[in-house]
Amino acid sequence: MLGALLVALLLTSFGGGLLVSPLHHASAASPAALLRQGPDVLSGVVFTKTVIYAATLADAGAACQASTTTTVVAAAGDTVYYCYTISNASDQPVTLQTLFDDNGAAVVNWAPGAVLAPGETILPAVATGLVRPVTVPANATTDIIARAQWTVEQAGVLYLVESQAATTIDIVAPQVEAVLTVNGVSTTCPTTTGFAAPIANNAYGIANYCLTLRNRGNITLTNHLVSIPALGIVEGALVATLTPVQSSVGTQTISITHASLFQPSAAWTAALSQTVQHAALTVSAFVTSTDATGRLGASAVSVAKVTGSTGNILVTRYFAERPDQCFRDLEDAGSPGLSTYYCVVIQNTSATSETNPIAPLTTHELTDSATGGRVIIPNVTILSTERLTVTNQFLADRGLPQILGPVRYPQSGVFVSTSIVTSTNPTFGYRTSATSNSTSLTINTPQPDTPTPTYTPWPTFTPLPTFTPIPLPPTFTVEPTWTAAPTPTPSPTVVFITTPGGLPPTAYPQIGPGGVAAPTVDPFAPPPGGGDPFAQTATAAVLFGFVTPADPFAQTATAQAIFGAPPADPFAQTATAQALFGVPPADPFAQTATAQALFGVPPADPFAQTATAQALFGVPPADPFAQTATAQALFGPDSPLAPSTPGVVAVLPPPGVVITVTATPTSPGQRPVEGATPPTGDAAAIFRAIAGGAAAALALAGIVGGVVLFLLLAGALAGVSVGNPGPPPYDLVEDPGGDVAVQADLLGKPTAPRSPASPSQDEEEWPASLP
Repeated sequence: MLGALLVALLLTSFGGGLLVSPLHHASAASPAALLRQGPDVLSGVVFTKTVIYAATLADAGAACQASTTTTVVAAAGDTVYYCYTISNASDQPVTLQTLFDDNGAAVVNWAPGAVLAPGETILPAVATGLVRPVTVPANATTDIIARAQWTVEQAGVLYLVESQAATTIDIVAPQVEAVLTVNGVSTTCPTTTGFAAPIANNAYGIANYCLTLRNRGNITLTNHLVSIPALGIVEGALVATLTPVQSSVGTQTISITHASLFQPSAAWTAALSQTVQHAALTVSAFVTSTDATGRLGASAVSVAKVTGSTGNILVTRYFAERPDQCFRDLEDAGSPGLSTYYCVVIQNTSATSETNPIAPLTTHELTDSATGGRVIIPNVTILSTERLTVTNQFLADRGLPQILGPVRYPQSGVFVSTSIVTSTNPTFGYRTSATSNSTSLTINTPQPDTPTPTYTPWPTFTPLPTFTPIPLPPTFTVEPTWTAAPTPTPSPTVVFITTPGGLPPTAYPQIGPGGVAAPTVDPFAPPPGGGDPFAQTATAAVLFGFVTPADPFAQTATAQAIFGAPPADPFAQTATAQALFGVPPADPFAQTATAQALFGVPPADPFAQTATAQALFGVPPADPFAQTATAQALFGPDSPLAPSTPGVVAVLPPPGVVITVTATPTSPGQRPVEGATPPTGDAAAIFRAIAGGAAAALALAGIVGGVVLFLLLAGALAGVSVGNPGPPPYDLVEDPGGDVAVQADLLGKPTAPRSPASPSQDEEEWPASLP
């Protein structure tokens, strides 16, 4: 293919006239036969190509004329130079045409051509184009091998003369790895790239670095330049042969510390131990490693970080009376209108040793809360343990704003204020802030002036003459006479014993020969509950005064209602009794009837109006169920829903017997009985209290009626006794019989006195007071 290309170029160069050129015979051969090629195709004509590395094109021009090398080592991006030389040792001149290289690229084209006489040589030169720079591509990974070709003519015949040998660019990839580590140990190489070295024991911390170099390329690296600006190392030289890591011979890695022993040229290694004065330090190591020629090399960078102290301060705030003073008072007091100054003391507390002051702070920013002012104090250095006192005078001397007063307080109260200080050192990166203590100023409330009283001395006291008391006669004391207290007369207490027909009381158990006797059940007692609706109707009618019942069932119902027997009527239990005794009714009509009546709302249900409202407001109910429900609930002390208890009778004295009990007299000075305060409750509780009061009133009325009845009976009995006195114990006159005339004669006739008879055993003596 290269031959066909050359043929085409030649045909173009000569305008297709080569075949009819006068240099050729009439029986000229074909073009392929004319373009014979090879390094020795034309005897005596020698074409050579070399390759060199040079820093510049000018350097390459001089180096090419003496170079004989055909191989060069280069890395991606390097520039190398090709050098071309041709000589004519034949007995005929030759005409030089076009020079091709790089697989067909034209380097020079001297058509119609330069004549090279026998014995003449053309050397590489920049001016003739025979020194040619070539840059290695960035993506080149394999060697670049190339051979040059030069077309020449001799005796009308074209020849393609090749260079004697192909040139080779050996592509290499140098690479070095650098790792900078740090810690506080000085004898070993650490593995960490960060370290904290604060101030300790009143001294700065120490950081020890280690630089590790490793050959990661494919050529041997010998010379190394190290720069660590933060440590003061700039292009420190080190000679150490590092073979590629894939090599099995030599040293591939080297570690350098401040204690490493290298040649005198590596004295910079002592700087790998550092006293950390900075608050934060980023240490970067720059390494460049090259081969023995110094031409091929690689660079690497590694970073380590070290932190030190940021500095510490203590800020104290005081009162002052003048701008150039600073008292040690944290509290003060005064009257309204008081004006005061403040001062601030800044102390560097980064370390405590006064003999080794460290951590200088140079710039201070002060903010005051009392005045709201802010000022920056530059270029005032305080080392550890040193103090800086800031007053208004101090600020005025430096031309800074005076922010520490005076501050006037026109009103009473307690005023607390503070100061905030931030101290820095831009050189070492220190920055620390602190808030002062709180200064407290109390402005007292003014008191009104009190006039000063005028003192008038008391007159001189003249003592009175001594008084001699006159003795008094003895006082006669009459002995007290003791008079016995009158005996209290007990008032009779009447106890009623009810007759059968009501609910009998619970009898006490009797003691018999065999022990406690079982209570006797009254066979005549009616069943509790009174379930007859006619009896329930009769009960209500009796209570409200309509009729006097004669029906035994009505009497039973009446007694049961009065003495608290639970009624059996479900409507009575649901509607009224449950509401009175606090049980929520389940019947919706009962809920309506009860709730509306209790809270004063006239119910709309006719049964509710009849049953509950009429009874509560004193209207006699006409409905049989309402009569039963109202009367039984109003007079029932217990819930109608409670289980019934069978009636038990006790052994009672005969009917009509009155037992009089003498009450125990009340001892003098006994505390009178006070009524209990009724507790507050809800509407149901109030309603029950009203019902209970009504029952109690009826009971009291019953007692009063009983007493009245008792008195009436007593009076009646007394009348019977007077009307039937029996035989007289004393015979005052004779009985004249039934005749009226005889009785008149006896009344008009004097009667002889009768001898007195002796009184009988059962007769009393005539009182002497009677005639």
